[in-house]
Order: sequence, then structure tokens, then C-alpha cells
Amino acid sequence: MRPKRLVLLITLFLALILPALARAAEPLFSNGLPIEIDADFITYEKETETYYARGSVEIRQEGVTMRTDEIILDMASGVATAKGKVTAIDEGGSTLTGVGLTFDIKTKTAVITNARIFYAEEGIYIAGRVVEKTGTESYSAKEVTYTACECEEGASPAWSFAATSADVTFGEFLTGWNTRFQIKGVPVFYFPYVTVPVKRERQTGFLPTEPGFSELRGFMLDNSFFWAISESADATFYLDIETKRGIGVGSEYRYFRTAGSYGEAFLYHFSENDIGRVREFREDVDNLSRPETASNDRWRIKYRHTELLSDFFNIKADINVVSDDEYFLDFGAGGDERSLESIESNVSVTKSWNGYSLVGQLRVFNNLLDADDSETLQRLPEVTLAGSDKRILNTPFYFSSESSFVNFYREEGAEGDRLDIHPRVSLPMSVNGYADFTVSVAPRGTFYLVRDHPGGGYMDRFLYDVQADLTTTFVRVFQTGSERLSAVKHTIRPKLSYTFIPDTEQTDLPDFDSVDEIAKTNSVTYSVNSTLTGKLRNSEGGSLYRDYLYFDLSQTFDINEATREAEAGDDKKRPFKEITGELIVKPTAATTVTGKGKYDVYESLFSSFDASFATSTGRGDALSLAYRFVRDSTSYLEASARVRLTEPLDFIYLNRYSYEEYRSLEVSYGFEYRHQCWSAQFGYTDRLEEKLLFVTFNLKGLGKIAGLEGSLTR
Repeated sequence: MRPKRLVLLITLFLALILPALARAAEPLFSNGLPIEIDADFITYEKETETYYARGSVEIRQEGVTMRTDEIILDMASGVATAKGKVTAIDEGGSTLTGVGLTFDIKTKTAVITNARIFYAEEGIYIAGRVVEKTGTESYSAKEVTYTACECEEGASPAWSFAATSADVTFGEFLTGWNTRFQIKGVPVFYFPYVTVPVKRERQTGFLPTEPGFSELRGFMLDNSFFWAISESADATFYLDIETKRGIGVGSEYRYFRTAGSYGEAFLYHFSENDIGRVREFREDVDNLSRPETASNDRWRIKYRHTELLSDFFNIKADINVVSDDEYFLDFGAGGDERSLESIESNVSVTKSWNGYSLVGQLRVFNNLLDADDSETLQRLPEVTLAGSDKRILNTPFYFSSESSFVNFYREEGAEGDRLDIHPRVSLPMSVNGYADFTVSVAPRGTFYLVRDHPGGGYMDRFLYDVQADLTTTFVRVFQTGSERLSAVKHTIRPKLSYTFIPDTEQTDLPDFDSVDEIAKTNSVTYSVNSTLTGKLRNSEGGSLYRDYLYFDLSQTFDINEATREAEAGDDKKRPFKEITGELIVKPTAATTVTGKGKYDVYESLFSSFDASFATSTGRGDALSLAYRFVRDSTSYLEASARVRLTEPLDFIYLNRYSYEEYRSLEVSYGFEYRHQCWSAQFGYTDRLEEKLLFVTFNLKGLGKIAGLEGSLTR
């Protein structure tokens, strides 16, 4: 017989005792789904109101199975007892095993001996000699161990925390007393009290400390505390101690109010003991070209916010303010921040409607290469109105615009207001269906009201430009006959453009930016754009497309230069401008080659170009090269590589090299060793002002637990 009441009670038991195996806070077993119970023998004693099942007892519900030797349900007391080995497993692989399980249906408590719980979602193992269920998802345990390492039952894991007693709340923390951190079962560190997460979701608590030592900083200890305020907000607080240098405190707040309202705020202050001593470590590299503007009080304020009021109206803020021009040399995160030459803060409001966009901005700039920003132009405010092509009534003509108003402000030098109105009327035509021809004319009026300028207060300028574009497209599709790559489409788009701008007097105008000096133009530009796109079949039989090749080439011929009268002497006409090209090649999904540059046809030299190469392999190798060149200015190479020497061991390399200075700005070598449940990084970094050795350890599920950084030399 299979009594229905037995099914109901076992369903309740499973929902109470096994929340560790739940998904998304739902019970392991659901009352709304059928349960199957198999046993060699099932009986009911009416006098004692007791159900009894024994012999290979197996309880099954969709995706979940529980097995035990025998089970007794005392209906009068509400106590159930499972004897022998108890095993429960869900479809996700989470398991609970133990010996001798007793649970009280009325008080919703339970006790199991020799328990071992595996939480598959996070790969966490918790074992205890005696585990008592004290709440919906809370437990109290004696002689408990915690680890994320896979190992046979009874074997010593690579690492574990062992405590004489602990409280566990699934989805939150394990809190242990009299705790030892063990390596292969051998105690290494002792902690009177420790808290570790039993889930990787955001949890309030102290983050792993990062100790270290260097000649510049002395003994270092970076401390941080994470506060999970709510599901949509959190904060991190920082306390950085450097015994030879000073103390830093900071906070970072992140919020997500709605899908269209989110942001983050960061505040940091570092109190230097002696900023002069810090600069001594950079004296051999001339303070890395930064003016000495720092005092002993160093700080940074960063704030970003996005407010999408509707699909067509948004407000954005991006505030970035530092105490001094040297700040990023000492506190920058990575090479990009350390090499910043300027930063910008802005607040913008954008309104879009019917093909038009109105943007209002407040833009403030900080030139990190200039000790005094009194001559740096600020745009307070800048308003831009842009409109895409719109048909004018029922005519074949189209109207667009690109206009702006800017108030330029600075403490020293010319400043003032500028209104630039630049509408355009165009006429698109088709050439027998083979090509598109568009001619347009754009009058332009620019009006100034300036201060501290020798040209006076009010100035204006009127000009116009005429453009004509002839474009066509050639497309051919090649069938490959391959199962993986079924077809390749080759597209070529040649274009011929003519531009005319008359000669206009502009010498008396202020020089705020490129809008203030528009050169006379009478030129023809040719360009060709080509793409190679493949159609591939994915593993599900569907189609996906990949651009294997993108190529663009253009050059301008200056008619004014070609037709002018040559002056006496060595004056040579040079009507052909630089050839500009861009190339992107993706032979595989994991490999990309890019190139972009300008070539001087008269000097037979590149005036500038950028090139990069990046590739990776399925086993984990990676190589990246990036080179930037600007004639008489910049020649810089950054190379990085990760080589998988063996399955668990990688070699890591980084080199930022300046060909102008004939030296590396930063070189790093390192190794990363990965175990199933832990990893370690060993590295050496050589910067211009400092040489560092570092070692860090990471535990699965806990992240970085220890680090050590030391300076070899100054």
C-alpha cells in the first residue's frame, strides 16, 4: 500500500530539510507535482499512528531523488526518523548525504549526523559531524568543514576551513568559531572567528586584504568593506595604509534605481606624509612630464549618472575631478589612466524627435600637462542641433542641419559666445539605377560676441559650401559548397566627392577650435570601401554572418593647389593629399588584425598609423600587439601574451615600449597556476619609477585572499 498521507508528509519534510538544494528560493519538492515512493515494505499501525517504510526506500519527484534504508513517521508527535544512509540529489547535481536523520514537522527542525552538503550552483562542500536545522535555510553544525575543492568523501581537500562549531545560512554566510585554515588537512592559520560566503551573490562583509611592501610605500595593507545595501544598490569603503607614505580613505556607491536611472559615485582621499619624497622616486624620469602641482592632500571625485526620462529624452553626468596633475601617476588603475594627458567633466541633456537631436552640455577640461589651466577653454554651455535628411514638402529636395552655440570661458585669453548656423539642402538622384548622385549646398553663418580679443566684441563670418557625391555598389555572392561556410558575399562601394568652399576672410576671428578657421576648398576625393562577409551554419543548423574583411581607402586632390602659380625657387605643387586607409581582417573568430594610417605620397612616408594584432586559442593561449606611430611625436608599442605551458600553468608577459625614448615604460612577467579550487599569481613589474615583485592567492568562491607586493629597488 502507498498511503496518500505518507506522500503529503514526506513532501513537507523535503521542502523543509533540503533548502540547500533549492533553486531561486523555491522548495526542492513541490506539493503541486506527483511523488513516487518505492520501498520493499510499507505499513501503517493504527494504534500508534505510525507509518513505516523499509528496504531500499526511494522517493522521487520531477528532477529530485531521495534514498534511505528505512523511514518512520510518528503522526502523533510529528516526528520522522530515517535510519541508515540518507542521500538526496536534485537535477542540478546538488546533494545531501548523512546518517541517521530525525526531523520534527511541527517545529520545522531536524538533526542529521555525519552530514555532507554539496551546493552545485556554487561548487561548495560543507560537512559536519552533527548538523541541526534551525530555520528555513539556516543550520547549526558541530565539527564542520567548508571547501570548494572536489575530493572523495573522507579525503583531505586542497584547502578548507575547519571549525569546532558554525552557523550556516544558505544564500548568505557560514560563520565559524575556533577556525583553522587547512591545506591538505594540515592547519596553517588560526582564526578565533571567520565568516565566508556560501554563495557568490553580493554579500555584505570585508573583502580580502592586500598586504605588500615597497621602498616607496613601506608596509602596505589595502582594506575594503562591501555593503550590499539592496538588490539595486551597494557600496564599498576603503582604508589603505602605507607606513612610509600615508593613509588613504574612500568610498564607492553604485545604484540602479530603474532600467533608465543608474549611476555610481567614487570619493577618495590620500594624506601624504611627504609629497617631495614621492617625487624623488621619479626624478630620473623628469616626473614623467607632469607639473609638480600636488600637495600632501590628494583626492579624486568621480560621478556618473544616466537618467532616461523617455525614449527621446535623457540626462547624463560624467564628473571627474582630481586634486593635482600628478594624481594618476600615483593612483591610476593601469597604464591607460597613468598616461592620461587630460580629463573632462560634463553634464548633458539630449532631446530627440522626428530625425532631430538637441544636445545641451556643460564641459570642463583639466589639462594634466599644464600646471595652470587658466588658458584652457571651457565650454559652458555647448548646445548642438543636428537634423538628418528630411524631404521638403512634396519636392525632391531634402533638408538637414548642423548648428551649435558655445560659450567659451577661461580665466586668461580671448573668450566669449559663438553661434554657428549650418543648414544644408540636398537633391538626391539616381543614374539609371546604377549609381546614386547627390548634390547639396550649405550656407553657413557664424556669429561671435567675444571679450579680450583685439578684433573687437562683435564679429561674424558668412560662407557656403557645395558638395556633390557619386556612389555605386557592386555585390557578388560566391557559393562555396562547404558545409560550414556556405557562401561569401563581396561588396565594393566606390565613391567620388567634390567639395567647394570659397575663400573668406577669417584672420580677425578668435581661435577657439577648428570651426573658426575653415580653409578655402576646391577638391575631389575618391574613396573605395570593400567588405567580405561569410555565411556560416551554426551547430543548431541556423545561419550566422561574419565580416572577414573590411577595407577603406581615400585620397583628396586639391584643385586650388594644382592650379595655383608656382613661386620662384624650390616651390613645388603638392595637390595630392595623404592617402588614408583602414583595414580590419578577421580570419577566425579568435583572430583580428587591424591597420589604420595616413601615407604622404610625396615624402613616401607614413605620417601616422596604428596597427594591432590579437589572437587566442581554445586552450587559453593569447597574444596581443598594438603599435602607434605619429611622425615627430609618438612611436609606441604594447605587447602582451599569455602562454599555456601546461594545463594548470600560464606564463604572462606585458611590455609597453617607447621607441622615442628607446626604453620600456613598463615590463611585467608572471606566472599563473590554476587548481580546481585555487589559483596563484607570481609576477615582476618594472616601471620607470619602481620595480615590484608580487604574489597573490585566490580561492574558488572567495576570490583573492592574500597578496604580497615588494620593491626590489627604487
